[in-house]
Amino acid sequence: MGMAASQARYLALVARKSNCEYEGQQINQARLALSNQSADLWNQMMGLEVPTTPSKSDFTYTTYTFNDGSHDITIDKWSQLSDSQGEGYNYAVTYHYDSKQNTGYQKYKYDPQVRFSGVPPTKDMDPELEVANINAALANIELLENAMNVAYSNYSKALTNASLQSNYNDNLSVKQAHATYDEASKSYNVTDEAGTVFTYIPYASIEDEALKTQIDTCLKAMISYHTFNSEDLGVSDNDYTKVYYNADTDTITLYKNLSPITIKDAKADLTGYHVSDVTKVPERDPKIYTMQEMIDEVTPLEDAYKNAKLAYDQAFKGLTEEYSIPVEIGTIKLKALGKAGITEEVQAAITEIMNQMEEDEIVTNLKKCFSTIDGTYDSTTYLGGLYSFTQANQTCYVTYYDLFNSIVNGSGINNIDDQKKLPYYGTEDIKKPVENTSRALIEKDKSGRFKTIRLEDDSVVYDLKAVTETDEIAYEDAVNEATYQKYLYDKKVQDINLKTSLIQRQDQQLELRLKQLDTEQNALATEIDAVAKVVKDNIEKSFKTFGG
Repeated sequence: MGMAASQARYLALVARKSNCEYEGQQINQARLALSNQSADLWNQMMGLEVPTTPSKSDFTYTTYTFNDGSHDITIDKWSQLSDSQGEGYNYAVTYHYDSKQNTGYQKYKYDPQVRFSGVPPTKDMDPELEVANINAALANIELLENAMNVAYSNYSKALTNASLQSNYNDNLSVKQAHATYDEASKSYNVTDEAGTVFTYIPYASIEDEALKTQIDTCLKAMISYHTFNSEDLGVSDNDYTKVYYNADTDTITLYKNLSPITIKDAKADLTGYHVSDVTKVPERDPKIYTMQEMIDEVTPLEDAYKNAKLAYDQAFKGLTEEYSIPVEIGTIKLKALGKAGITEEVQAAITEIMNQMEEDEIVTNLKKCFSTIDGTYDSTTYLGGLYSFTQANQTCYVTYYDLFNSIVNGSGINNIDDQKKLPYYGTEDIKKPVENTSRALIEKDKSGRFKTIRLEDDSVVYDLKAVTETDEIAYEDAVNEATYQKYLYDKKVQDINLKTSLIQRQDQQLELRLKQLDTEQNALATEIDAVAKVVKDNIEKSFKTFGG
């Protein structure tokens, strides 16, 4: 029985030792796999490219410029030519200059708040029919508008003449004058170069009420013509405290003209303004006018303008009452254009806009306003529907169709809220680069920099100016990119270090387990030896007993 137990114990120990060896092999395989992972991470680390901060010099370059008398020209590229290619020129250069070009554009007004006269149109209305009716009605209104503009032009010219002192004042009425002030009479005694004395009394001292009324009428007119202002005249309760009158010449003058010549030894031509007595107006060429004559010239032209404007306003009011037409975008006034409104200036603008729209492949409602079979945009092809408005001192255009779409899709009172964005059009001068390529003869200075240039198609030799420039925007972009790449690099390194740390921890755990197995295996080997000796002793004893 003892012998059997020893053998069973021996077999169990051998089996356990075998398991330890097998587990040790598995651990070694796992450590080998971890070692491979660690090596792979190391290779990844070695393969990372460390980001470097860009140098500003990499974004600094030298350009050459010159002026040909018309443009500031910049040389963009140059390449040296062989003798056979050059034929007397040593470089091929590409250069450019900026040229202003009138270009059409399309922009949008968001929340345009389009307003029509009368009841706003509805979606069931035909916008093309409305455009045709409005365009037909505009013909008569544009005639009245033209008459109003002519009348205003005549009135404006007369008004300008009234505001030009040289047309009606006799600035030599008192030549090289010197003035003294009389405190008692509040008057100025003005002496000219011939020794003649002219006494200018204050307006308040004039005894002839009719004359005062006449002067008052003239002065008020001149204020409205912007010849004088209230401050110049000292207006206070219709008492012109800075106005002085001389009966001998029937002229008035102002305190601001008298004051400088009251200084000791001061002399100057005294400006005077004739009131109404034409017998006292000097015979001069050009003719000297009285203030009353200027009023008589301006007044009928002013009346003609007012009447023409009234006729236009009434006709336009009739149009807006008969038809519902666009009148405002927000607070911006709209002007409806009939055939007469398609001037050469408007035609040129619309042509430029349409050319740009076609180039940009933008479809617009502008084409609906013209019969464009022959591709022209003038009064002969105009069908109506074009409106203009002024914005930032620029003339812009919008179509009835787009205004119609905005308002019929609106909400609230008069459909003024929640309207669709409104496209509008115009032209603007923008700088566009004009690029050319040419052979050139370039001379260098001692430092190797370009000094002069003569282009193939120009006989003039131009001095070149070397300009060192830094592309700050590109440099900032490169710095930002390098900062971002540095962040990515640090993140990758951090990730690799973290993974490596985890692998090392796992390897340490496996190594610890392997040491435990080694210890266990040594203990098993010792115990196996002891059990083997017991079994051997038992066998020997058995053989001796039975071999007796």
